[in-house]
Amino acid sequence: MNSSPAKRIILTKRWRSPCGVLELGSLEGRLVMSDWAQGWHRKATLERTARLLNARFEEGASALLDEAQRELEEYFAGRRLSFSVPVQAAGSDFQRRVWEALQAIPRGSLVTYGELAAKLGSPRAVRAAANAVGANPLSIIIPCHRVIGADGTLTGYGGGYAAKRALLALEFGIPEQELPWPDGGRTKK
Repeated sequence: MNSSPAKRIILTKRWRSPCGVLELGSLEGRLVMSDWAQGWHRKATLERTARLLNARFEEGASALLDEAQRELEEYFAGRRLSFSVPVQAAGSDFQRRVWEALQAIPRGSLVTYGELAAKLGSPRAVRAAANAVGANPLSIIIPCHRVIGADGTLTGYGGGYAAKRALLALEFGIPEQELPWPDGGRTKK
């Protein structure tokens, strides 16, 4: 007899944003995932989310997924500056502190990993902060694209450099070719 509790269901749907396909996931009235379908950290995000929430993924529909998509559409149309959809990011205490700090970065602003670590009261935890940023399960909703390297260059992003550049151009209200990263982000003008 299996006495383990039944796994909960994270309902998922894919949405094609202007800069890549996102997979949105909801569980019990909260958005738990807005992850790049082709993202470099996708497998780890799926495994961590399922494990920590004792859930499994299943394609489906929910009012919350529709609301999250609507808010993302408004964001890309320039009509939304912040998100109101309820979220639950599955991670360690430190990761959740980093993700909360990311939400405090205003649209059109950038911070370095070092600045982020300092804001958390852990100025020497730059690498840990960078790892937590990379583990963000709620891309765009929790704006990890607003973090750059100490030297002013773009750094890796789950959706890729092109998506990060597109998001920053949208938020700065300028054409992508006017961004200060001419080669996709690895150098600064």
